[in-house]
Amino acid sequence: MHVQRKNIWWSKLAFPFTVSRRTKDLSEDIKETLKERLNSCEAFSLALDESTDINDTSQLVIFIRAVTAGFDVFEEFLDMASLSSITTGQDICEQVLKVVEKFELNPYKLCGVTTDGAPSMTGRTNGFTKKFLTAIGAQDVVVSHCIIHQESLCTKVLDFAEVMKNVVQCVNYIRTRGLNHRQFKTFLDELDSEYSDVLYFSAVRWLSRAATLKRFWNLREKIKFFMESKRQNVDFLSNENWLNDLAFLTDITQHLSDLNLKLQGKSQLMNKLFEHICAFEKKLELFQVQLRRAILTHFTCLATRKLEFPNLDCTKYGTSVQKLRDEFANRFPDFRQTEIRLKLFAQPFDLAVEDSPDDCQMELIELQADMDTKRKFSENSLLDFYKLCVREKFPNLSRHAQRIASLFGSTYCCEQFFSKMKLIKTKCRSQLIDEHLTSQLRVATTSVKADIDKLCKDSKFQVSH
Repeated sequence: MHVQRKNIWWSKLAFPFTVSRRTKDLSEDIKETLKERLNSCEAFSLALDESTDINDTSQLVIFIRAVTAGFDVFEEFLDMASLSSITTGQDICEQVLKVVEKFELNPYKLCGVTTDGAPSMTGRTNGFTKKFLTAIGAQDVVVSHCIIHQESLCTKVLDFAEVMKNVVQCVNYIRTRGLNHRQFKTFLDELDSEYSDVLYFSAVRWLSRAATLKRFWNLREKIKFFMESKRQNVDFLSNENWLNDLAFLTDITQHLSDLNLKLQGKSQLMNKLFEHICAFEKKLELFQVQLRRAILTHFTCLATRKLEFPNLDCTKYGTSVQKLRDEFANRFPDFRQTEIRLKLFAQPFDLAVEDSPDDCQMELIELQADMDTKRKFSENSLLDFYKLCVREKFPNLSRHAQRIASLFGSTYCCEQFFSKMKLIKTKCRSQLIDEHLTSQLRVATTSVKADIDKLCKDSKFQVSH
């Protein structure tokens, strides 16, 4: 009996180490498979971002997007590096160079680098991108600032801080006090309200602003009654001008939220992301004209205010949309500089030959004159079209398409990765070392399948009887 207890004690002690070894073995096998796939790719791009973990250690994450000769596109987590002290452009550059060497990446196949736009990443003299591209000697590399981050920065010009401040104060008063929260939910339930609660606002979550404002707008009368019953000063909920501003801000924020959702998601082509931005700029142009004429077709909350006050003046809201439109026009310079390349990739039959790169002009003439190929362009997806119709007949256009298909338009994959990192390295697992954290995240995020049979034959895994 004593021996049996000792064995049980020893197995419990060894179990965590066994799990960590198994995870590491899986991670190493996935990494080797990824390295083999990357060696055979024709073009690749990198996306980088950094965030702090539970121990305030800065974690730099690197994703890679690669395209094979057969136009198979894959997007994978490449590696993660810990930056324990300052995070200058030189520090980031040194870490990325180590990763490039580790995976034996060919710098001449590098087509793009996408970052969060921080000064340490994009500084003209000491930024990471400047130092990195100089160090590897890469040419004709597209350096871009995450399109989602740029869209988020555009919203800063909407000058309705007082509206947002009052909304957040009301929501926090209700949600942060347990008794108030229970009473408010009971109050809504007694009224058979369509909604059962108000929603928190978080500045770091892009979509929370629209959701918070929309819910607050729909519950504004009930919130006013509840807050007054608690003897809270909510005079702004009786101020007609404030309510007009709230209605407009709710509507325009919802439009921005819809755009943000379209920009999110992995494996999106860069041209498609920029098309969403261009379409939204056209929408802003329409909004500006209609608001100045008090046409509120696309502003449902503001339209309800106009029903109550037919003489509602919407001129200032047209001015706000003009500011937003100007900000969008000034942003996205990296995407605008590559617009011709994106059109050549996505709309080869509509682009003027003289506007295309010199090495593609002769092939583009042949392509546009080929009616059979033009028909196949409308019948297939963009990548399938290049895979089936362009790869062999038009080598320069094919290489151009591979480069564009490899580009990241955003760092969304990095943001998604950080969410998983915070779920794994919590305050209860704050002593998790960087090596084990990287192994767990590689296994959790990859689409590459580990060769379990090979690992078992190598006696790294014990096969259960």
